[in-house]
Amino acid sequence: RQAFNESASFTLDCTPSAANPPPSSYVFERDEVEITEGVSGSILLITSLERNDTGNYSCTVTNEAGNVTIATEVLVYSPPTVPLQLLSRDIGLFSATISWSPPSDNGGTEQPLKYSINITNNTVTLSFTTSDVTTMSLTNYLQHS
Repeated sequence: RQAFNESASFTLDCTPSAANPPPSSYVFERDEVEITEGVSGSILLITSLERNDTGNYSCTVTNEAGNVTIATEVLVYSPPTVPLQLLSRDIGLFSATISWSPPSDNGGTEQPLKYSINITNNTVTLSFTTSDVTTMSLTNYLQHS
């Protein structure tokens, strides 16, 4: 398994270290469908990965003696979309509670998103990393302006 951010490049090199007789063909597949774009001889190169490039890649090398297949799973991640239904409630002089729903697109991550809140100059910023907390209480962080 290999993980990449969007726009990274991916190479699958099927060049055998020693083959006698030499290879007669190389067949590259993604999710069991042959691909030819980005293939040059024994190498598959995708120069700018997109989320839809996520999949199971394989290369089958064939010669007179038989064939060998190598395979890898490729995961492509992108930034998640913003959380939905961001609501503030129970707002007091020095406290507040906010809640939200997970974003419609988690960026392809298998992990649930983790959120953090940063308060600077009375501006609240909600950011994410990768848990499933959807309500957070802010107490003694908000200042009355």
